[in-house]
Amino acid sequence: MSDKPEKLITDDGLRLDGRRADEIRPMKIEIGVLSRADGSCYLEWGRNKILVGVFGPREAHPRRSQRADTAVIRYKYNMASFSVEDRARPGPSRRSIEISKVSREAFEPVIMAELFPKTAIDIFVEVLQADAGTRTAAINASSVALADAGIPMKGLITSCAFGKIDGKIVLDLNKDEDNYGDADFPVAMTQDGEITLVQMDGHLTPEEIREGLELVKKGCKEILEIQQAVLRKKFETPMGELAEEAAETSNTENEVVEAEAPLEYASKVAVVEEALKETEEFEDAVSEDISEAGAVTEAVPELDELEEIIKEAEAGIEEETIEEVIESEIEEKAEEDEADFEASFEASFEEVSEPDEVEELEPEEAVSGEEETGFESEIEEFVEEEPQPAEELQVEEEAGIEEAASEETLESEPEVESEAESREEAPAEELEAEEESVEEPEEEKCEGPWKVVKDPSESGSRGEKDE
Repeated sequence: MSDKPEKLITDDGLRLDGRRADEIRPMKIEIGVLSRADGSCYLEWGRNKILVGVFGPREAHPRRSQRADTAVIRYKYNMASFSVEDRARPGPSRRSIEISKVSREAFEPVIMAELFPKTAIDIFVEVLQADAGTRTAAINASSVALADAGIPMKGLITSCAFGKIDGKIVLDLNKDEDNYGDADFPVAMTQDGEITLVQMDGHLTPEEIREGLELVKKGCKEILEIQQAVLRKKFETPMGELAEEAAETSNTENEVVEAEAPLEYASKVAVVEEALKETEEFEDAVSEDISEAGAVTEAVPELDELEEIIKEAEAGIEEETIEEVIESEIEEKAEEDEADFEASFEASFEEVSEPDEVEELEPEEAVSGEEETGFESEIEEFVEEEPQPAEELQVEEEAGIEEAASEETLESEPEVESEAESREEAPAEELEAEEESVEEPEEEKCEGPWKVVKDPSESGSRGEKDE
């Protein structure tokens, strides 16, 4: 240890480190330094170096330490053996146990432990280098680490100490002032000014305590600003930096790059973006519905007119098409009948040997236009017959053909007229039956030496018999 200085305050009113009585030592805070902890903080205050890790809320072990209605707050303060000039004994000591107890009680009023029953919130403080005021430095670092871990709190806790050196009240004692001063008075309070920790080592009058508390309030206010600034830096991105980043990216690349929110708020940002998308989709859908409704209301009268026009056009088209189809079918049927009649009539000329006598059966002289339909069936049956060989035909058969032809012309005239009249009144089935009935007597009336047969095989057998 160094020897005691002659004076702790110089004649100018300054302390040995150049500070005034109401000034605190420089403070540096970093958060999120431990990856395995839920929240962590590294604090440098003067020559003090403090590392804090927060774990929880998590299940409390052993279970007998659990509380059914609230969480258990466990605070462990420890000084590393290399943190002081004379090597400290490792492990818990009476002093460390006392500091752990009073520090835990300082956080109990602000931590919302009732939200996490049967759990434990562990705060581990490790003093890496000591230079007086380690308990107040540990409380400041622990408050930031709890906020980093997301532990619900009513507010941040700040801590500072005042003391008496050379008969004068000063703020934030250093090592020499703490060792050789007259008194030390550490205080912790909320950001609303409520005191959660008070300790005193030495002798102070009530007036000196009041004066020191005023200095402590000033010092705690400065510390609170530092804590809030560090937390804002992590959880918020200043607008100035966003503008600078956007300008840089727009200059290098012709694209607009949106600034990403910190990872801690990624879930909240996603929720906000989804809400914005849903509102935009809802507005688009409403506008489309409104536009469609307006279009429908405007198009209603036009649709009625168009429907009437389409119905009239379809009716006219159906009538025209039906009439055209009927006329075309009638014409095609008439042409087919005429073609079949001419073909069958020409074939009959080829089969008959005497064309002069057959010419009497031309359709213009023997049969009128109305009788053509009745005579078609007889001609078709006659055409289907195959001509017999010329050797088998004899002179007697020729004479029989002439008589049969003359008889058929005489008998067919009254029958054809009656059939033409009946075809207009009777259905198609009755007409076919009449035609069959007409054909049968013709075969019976044929009184010649030969008989007309439909099957060519019969002609051969008939000829053999005649021979």
